[in-house]
Formats: sequence, structure tokens, C-alpha cells
Amino acid sequence: MNKVDTEYFRIVNDILTNGKLKKNRTGVDTIGIFGAQAKYNVDLNAFPLLTTKKVHWPAIVHELLWFIKGDTNIKYLVDNNIRIWNEWAYKRYVDKCGAEVINTQDEFIQKIKNDAEFAKKWGELGEGTYGGMWRNFPFYTQDNEFVGSSTVKGVSAEYWTFGQVDQLQKVINNLKTNPDDRRMIVSAWHPYWVDHCALPPCHCLFHFHTEELTLEERIDILQKQVGPVNLPKSDVWIIQKLNEDNIPTRRLNCLLYQRSVDTALGKPFNIASYALLTAMIAQTVNMVPGMFTHSMGDTHIYVNHIDGLKLQLTREPKKLPRVWLNPEVKSLFDFKYDDIKLLDYEFHSTIKFDVAV
Repeated sequence: MNKVDTEYFRIVNDILTNGKLKKNRTGVDTIGIFGAQAKYNVDLNAFPLLTTKKVHWPAIVHELLWFIKGDTNIKYLVDNNIRIWNEWAYKRYVDKCGAEVINTQDEFIQKIKNDAEFAKKWGELGEGTYGGMWRNFPFYTQDNEFVGSSTVKGVSAEYWTFGQVDQLQKVINNLKTNPDDRRMIVSAWHPYWVDHCALPPCHCLFHFHTEELTLEERIDILQKQVGPVNLPKSDVWIIQKLNEDNIPTRRLNCLLYQRSVDTALGKPFNIASYALLTAMIAQTVNMVPGMFTHSMGDTHIYVNHIDGLKLQLTREPKKLPRVWLNPEVKSLFDFKYDDIKLLDYEFHSTIKFDVAV
């Protein structure tokens, strides 16, 4: 049974029923609620991707790989025909240069694609963008204790040291060495840089948690991999057999706090993106993906999206698709686009929703 679309519908109906009308910086009003939460099982054989409208899978994968690389320049996305950040880069350009220099967003993007120097300057979204915060979170300190750590890069100054924390690598290190740690958090929210980048991070903090698998769950994983097997009668020997076959011992869960949620456009991406990130990390630390919990602050629908969402609510959810991850990839940072494939995706037609910038 597809519980992904139905859980999404629950949030949409809550907003339509209980949402309050609010104005905002975009000039397009919203109706919204505050403090919603939804849960999605991260199963590669029934992946949490909405089926009641087509969701653009290449954009999800390329954007996530862009985040993981620590990139904050849209050139990679533009080169792969991913347009989801184009409006923000163009708005930043217009705000600084005026629209008279380059009249249209399409002209701007073509120049990003074809002019490396222009792309280096104007494709940049700012240090406070996701990838920069995930991989190079900046700090200043007078204590050199942390400089030289595998996840901290520091440059000495006369009085202070400037450093950058690779939060994603730090989490992966802890998953491998201390999986019960309660501090496996990546924060994209930097109090200074949120005011100096094209768009302050909406999905601003995520937290990993692991739990031990039962013996029965581990046996089930083995049998799904190789088929029915004759196991020893003793639990001790069964565990030895499972360990010899490198069967995971833990489940990886992820909780995201998102301060602002565009329910029609953003939320379907966020669900799939963080489910995919959880599955990719789980593979590279020899765990199985578990539950993705989506905790939402200002959870809203733009008023010009209401009719489209009401149409979507009339649609019958379809069977969830499968996702294949290349089993040869052993590091999160080695994944390429071709290592991630969406299979058997059945969906209803696209619903057009305008972006509010």
C-alpha cells in the first residue's frame, strides 16, 4: 500500500482545512500551519516518491549530489539542465547589476553555461547555501585544539584561527565508530550567512539515529540477498554466519527540521531527497535505511497553488517505485549520477506550480 501519497495528502488537507492566511516577502500570500510532522519509511523497493504527480527525479539526484560535493555554484546544475536554482541566481544578479545588462533569465543561464568566468562570479549563491554549510561550516577560534582534525580545516592568523567543519564527514565518522552518539547532526543554519546568501536554507538541520536490528531482521536481510539458507541451530553460530556475510547490524533513521515548507513544490523534493541521502549513507556505513521523519515549521501552500493541489487530491496513488544504488560505491562522496537509478516509476501527469521567489 502506498502510504507516501496518503501521508502527503494528510498534510495538504490539514493546511486547506486549518491554514491561516499570511503575507510574506514574495508578494504571493500563503495559507499555512505551524509544527506539522510526517514519517516515511525509506525502502529502496518502495521508495517514498510521490505518484499523484510526476516528480522530476533527475533534479532530485543532481541537487543532492551538488549538496554532497559542498558546491554553492549553480554551474554544475546548469550543465546538467537542472533549473531549480536558476531563479535565485538570476535574482541575485539583477539585485546587484540591474536587469538592463542581461534582460532575461534564459540569457543569464546561457551565459552561466558558456562563460566560465561569468559563471564563477554570478553562478555563486553564497557561502550560506546548503553544500557550503554541510561540508565547510565556518568558525573562528582562539583555541588550536581542533585544527588538524580530519574534519576541520584551519588557517592560522595572528590572534584567531579560521576553520571549516566538514559536518557530513563528521557524521559518517561517528556512524562508523560511535553509532549510538546523539550528536550526529548537520546544520545548514549559520546566523551570519543566512543574511548573505541567495536563499537562507529552508531544510536547515538534520539528525541521524541508529538502532540495532533483531536477529530475525538480519536473517531476513540475508535471505533476501541469497535466498533460503540452511542456518545453524545455535544463535551464536547464526550470528557468526551473519557477521561473516557482512549483514548489517543497525538501522539508520533521519530526522529533518525544515523551517519553511513550500508544500506543493518543495515538500515532494524534500521527502525524496532526504530519503535518498539516508539510503546512500546507510549503504556506505553498512546499515539499512529506516525511517525519515519530516518535522516542519511554517508549512504553507501559496494561494496560486491551491487549485493544483485540490486536483492532486482527487488522484489515486499508484505503486511506489524502486531505487537502485550501485553496490560497488563504498563512500558517500564517490556516488555519481549513474550510480543511482529510479525503476518502475508510475505516476500521474505533471501539475504546473509557479515558483514564488
